[in-house]
Amino acid sequence: MLRKYLIYSLFLLGPLGVMAQTTSEPIDLPDTLTLKESLRIGLENSRLLKKAYIDEDKAKYQRDEIRGSGLPQLKAYGQYNNFISVYPQALPGGIFGGEPGDLTVVAFGVPQSLKAGLQFNQLIYSNSYLIGLKAARTGEEFYSLLAQQTEEDVIHDISMNFLATVQMELQRDNLLANIDQLEGLEKILQSQYENDLARKVDLNRVKVNLTAIQSELENLEIGIEQREGYLKLVMGVPVNSPIILDKSLADGETLVSSFEVQEFILTDRKDIQILAVQEQLYEYDLKNIKSGMMPQLVGFADYNQNTFSNSFDYFSQSKIWYEGFLIGLKLDVPIFDGLITKSKAAQSRLKSKQLDLDRILAEDNANLEYQNAINKYYNSINTLESLKDNLALAKTVLSDTEVLYKEGLSPLTDLLAAETAIRVAQGSFNNQIIQVRIAQLEILNSTGKIKNLIN
Repeated sequence: MLRKYLIYSLFLLGPLGVMAQTTSEPIDLPDTLTLKESLRIGLENSRLLKKAYIDEDKAKYQRDEIRGSGLPQLKAYGQYNNFISVYPQALPGGIFGGEPGDLTVVAFGVPQSLKAGLQFNQLIYSNSYLIGLKAARTGEEFYSLLAQQTEEDVIHDISMNFLATVQMELQRDNLLANIDQLEGLEKILQSQYENDLARKVDLNRVKVNLTAIQSELENLEIGIEQREGYLKLVMGVPVNSPIILDKSLADGETLVSSFEVQEFILTDRKDIQILAVQEQLYEYDLKNIKSGMMPQLVGFADYNQNTFSNSFDYFSQSKIWYEGFLIGLKLDVPIFDGLITKSKAAQSRLKSKQLDLDRILAEDNANLEYQNAINKYYNSINTLESLKDNLALAKTVLSDTEVLYKEGLSPLTDLLAAETAIRVAQGSFNNQIIQVRIAQLEILNSTGKIKNLIN
């Protein structure tokens, strides 16, 4: 998901995305970026990671909001009434005169009144509130795990794209070396052809190969630029910032040989931990729904002062204010809600069943991911050993060809071919080291140990 989002941001938003990047604050970058330095910069500047941290902070405030609903609530209020026409009341006849059976209409009250007071409420008992507090703490843990998972995703994406970029740059170096060699060979054959010492077809063959490699190099340059742009986006670095990656990683055979295959423990994975926390949240949700049918007790108090008048003369010192004070308890006992609670509970149980299926699917996917990573790793190691032997053989062939060339027993083309072969062998070997490192990353990611890269 992270990868798809970032690709969309980089390649579909186009100039708008670039404009947004160029307005970012500049970031100090070292002259040469190592993988570890790239991870450090990415963890400090990743926009997605910052958003995850904000969600984590929001969860803390949500917990405080729920807790606050159970704390004392105090508010002040005021009310001014101006009855343009005082509300009439109908009374039976005979109370204030008149014949029994008649109605007497009397206007009770005065035209104007003013009231001010303080109102206090305190939740005494609510099972829903207690469950809400537990759910809020669990929700805070949920967002914390999401932030940790996002951090792991950022580490994984930076590492994979760093290695992929280095791999492409090594391919570019190999192509440039081949182009230099072919250009040198072209000059030699051109001279020989002009002196009738070489065939036209040999010269043309070299030119065709040279053109093909130059075209391949142009396409590779485009791919490198796009890959570097994506790497910068994942790192939170402005896309117009120049970067130089440390390519010595390709020679890091010690990193390959020193790697230890991690033990697979399912609960170490953040996605499995998140599903476990979600299961707790669904349990709290069901309990909270059921608690809606339980009694709730609230204590309250109200202190106020009232004054009345036929005209607006409330600032008069002779005005009399009448005091009122009230305390009480309010008990709500749900009896029948039209089966709303039952329907909500049924929906919650179905969500839990869906989550059970999600958990089983996630566990199967995690096991498959680990097995694929292990198989890829050992296959990559075997291939690396074969390419290492092939590189040693290419060096032997080049050494023997150099001796034969110096003795005049081998043509220049054989020497150039041997040099090309060793460059190809070296390029394949370097590329395979990258493949092994990628396989190692996949093992770390599948076992939930990807953070080992920054330790």
